[in-house]
Amino acid sequence: MVIDFKSEDEFENLLHSLVSEIVDANIHWRLHSDLIDQIEKYEKEFNQSPAFWSFTFQAHLDATIFRLIRIFDSHNSSLSLTNLLDTIAANLDLFEIDRFRKRLKENIFVDSLAKNARKPDEPQLRKDVHAVSDGNPVVKKLIIVRNNLLAHKTASNVISGNDVASKYPLTYDDVEELLRLSKVVINRYLNLFKATSYSTQVVGHNDFEFVLDSMRFYLKKLNEDRY
Repeated sequence: MVIDFKSEDEFENLLHSLVSEIVDANIHWRLHSDLIDQIEKYEKEFNQSPAFWSFTFQAHLDATIFRLIRIFDSHNSSLSLTNLLDTIAANLDLFEIDRFRKRLKENIFVDSLAKNARKPDEPQLRKDVHAVSDGNPVVKKLIIVRNNLLAHKTASNVISGNDVASKYPLTYDDVEELLRLSKVVINRYLNLFKATSYSTQVVGHNDFEFVLDSMRFYLKKLNEDRY
């Protein structure tokens, strides 16, 4: 569905808002994955407060999934990759070289940047539209889980014992594929529009190691004081 907007600034706001969702989804996933990777190394420390860490793992996973739900939402009024790409397809003139030059007039590299084709490749755009829609089996699985289990629970499924989670398991590989796809697609058009791309690496992503190391130091000191 094409999103209505009145200016390039409004279109850029749409881009950056969706970028924010994608970056946050990747940050929460990275934290979830990194914490799991540390279980063997910090097993004793994790076991001091297992309930807290269990809920922390789940919270980061939920934060990732719910952001992916918004990123790949199929509702007509949503800001999603599907609707953003439909909007781009209907407004290819936004990417004309003269408009690109005007947007980046303060950039000293604007001449060299403008030498590259800035208008979206229409065959690639069609591929991207398909990839982020329910024509992609992984996206379709996410939408089914969203509609029947996460955004709301379908009462008839509960009554009948229809286990949506088991029938449509959203695996770790599925999550990583959706994150990868969203990053590639948003950066492709952000780069074409304003020669910009985003990293999903957050400063301080390994702060949790300080917490676990502090717990390790505390347990060691406690043991030393006892004996």
